[in-house]
Amino acid sequence: MVRNYQRKTQRPSSDRNLRVAFTRREQIDVEKVAEVLIRVALREAGTGSQAGQAGTYLRDLLGSER
Repeated sequence: MVRNYQRKTQRPSSDRNLRVAFTRREQIDVEKVAEVLIRVALREAGTGSQAGQAGTYLRDLLGSER
């Protein structure tokens, strides 16, 4: 079930640059990687970039009524 989200507090704009730090590990945390990729895609939704197109598609999938 999809819920409509409405922000209740004032937060700084999310249009800040994304920074990534590389840490070599034997195993990766797949759930954390997936969460970050989803957040980046949704933030970029609506822009003309490939990430924006992916975010728009993901937003449509999450918002569709099933």
